[in-house]
Amino acid sequence: MGRVVVLGSLIVDMVARTARLPGPGETMLGTDYGVFLGGKGCNQAVAAARQRAQVTMIGRVGADSYAESYAQALQREGIDGRYVLRDPQIGTGTALIFVGEDTGQNMIVVAPQANMRVAVEDVGAALGSVAQSSDAHDSWVFLTQCEIPLEATRAGLLRARQAGAMTLLNPAPVPAEPLDDTTLSLVYTLIPNESEASALSGIRVQSRASAEAAAERILARGPRHVAITLGSQGYLWSTHAADGAVEHVYGAALDVRAVDVTAAGDTFCGTLAASLAAGASMPDALRRANAAAAISVTRKGAQPSAPTTEEVDRILAQTIGD
Repeated sequence: MGRVVVLGSLIVDMVARTARLPGPGETMLGTDYGVFLGGKGCNQAVAAARQRAQVTMIGRVGADSYAESYAQALQREGIDGRYVLRDPQIGTGTALIFVGEDTGQNMIVVAPQANMRVAVEDVGAALGSVAQSSDAHDSWVFLTQCEIPLEATRAGLLRARQAGAMTLLNPAPVPAEPLDDTTLSLVYTLIPNESEASALSGIRVQSRASAEAAAERILARGPRHVAITLGSQGYLWSTHAADGAVEHVYGAALDVRAVDVTAAGDTFCGTLAASLAAGASMPDALRRANAAAAISVTRKGAQPSAPTTEEVDRILAQTIGD
């Protein structure tokens, strides 16, 4: 068991399923509807907790019924939620998600609300408390995203780095204000998807060659590792080799039938953080993250789709056996 601290969003997902995704101006009848607790931060925290990490969540919700639902859910998952503050002036964030049953792909509109009131001072206080409670010899992983104010994300990366944590950033969504090189230099592992890697590098990722070129450009801006998730094509891990050259390693996606890809990236990130916190090497941690994401797309919902350690172990054993 390792320690993972997640700074990020808590957003209620309102999910409507349709035969296919609608086009502009088109109205369609849905086939199913559900309300799920989500948000990239909380999704990643749950994914890490289900991989047996000791997880602490930092964020903000509203003073409404959803806040109590989150408190109960975090407790149920064994996640320390003492640093999830309740804002008396604005509601909990919400997301409208449409899932096309023909492909499992989705369209999402997020209204972050209380998430955009996560304050730098709150982040500093929470991480200061975490650092004080950590044993001097214990390593821990800090994981964050971009569904909260960018200054809070930067403050979290800086404070965690100063405390000796391994820092992971999932740059989703890519902020309107560019991620500067100073911020990226605080990141141990950057975990973008294809569109995010394209935005950060200025190179459109549409092939292996373009993915590698994008990764190299991003690495030059400061991160130690870049892991680009490629959906049905798996992932690309890029890092500096001993001789200073950039080394590229691909991991193939597992052969599964996608039902809902809503939180696949979050499951990947949370599992990667938990695996690294437990002492796994980067190659092994990436393999576990890839397997966990593959399991998640076979299930409906965001947090309900995150697998347990035992489920990841089984699918990896089957893969090795094949």
